[in-house]
Amino acid sequence: MRHAASYSREQTPAMAALLFVTVLETVAVDLLLRRVGLPGPPRLVILALDASSALAVLGVMVSCARRPHIVSPDGLRLRYGRLFALDVPAALVASARVERRYDEKRLVRVSDGELTLAVSSQTNLVVELRGPIEVPRPRRPWSADRPAEAVRRVRFFADDPAATLRAVAALTSTPTSEPSAT
Repeated sequence: MRHAASYSREQTPAMAALLFVTVLETVAVDLLLRRVGLPGPPRLVILALDASSALAVLGVMVSCARRPHIVSPDGLRLRYGRLFALDVPAALVASARVERRYDEKRLVRVSDGELTLAVSSQTNLVVELRGPIEVPRPRRPWSADRPAEAVRRVRFFADDPAATLRAVAALTSTPTSEPSAT
């Protein structure tokens, strides 16, 4: 059994709006630069930089839609497009539960033995691990490589948390829990 858990539905409207504004800004800046009489080569450089921003936004949108989280008999593969991926072996999955948080400050955060992989500042699933797993720390372009950190809990977002919870529960031998509707 293999379950693909998408996570891009929450962020797609905001990303589409950002893409629209970026394209609109590219056209407006080009028209403005033509109006003030900027010569061709510098104007084309600015246009290329603006266009690359629009392509970057489009790339993130497409990669998130095309690269869902995967739950398979081998384990859990958590992703955020092409920017982040972590394989959690099935033997390490102890339990899972639905637990919603709407206050995440970063896309990827590792602290206190917990990995958080948020989408639109939210997570809705928690997977407890039987043992630690090494998580590569996100690298910042302006800093040196950071050492990996061990985590024992993973928080992430899925568009359909109930279906993803059932798929992850099939990896565990202990029961999982969903919060009761109150």
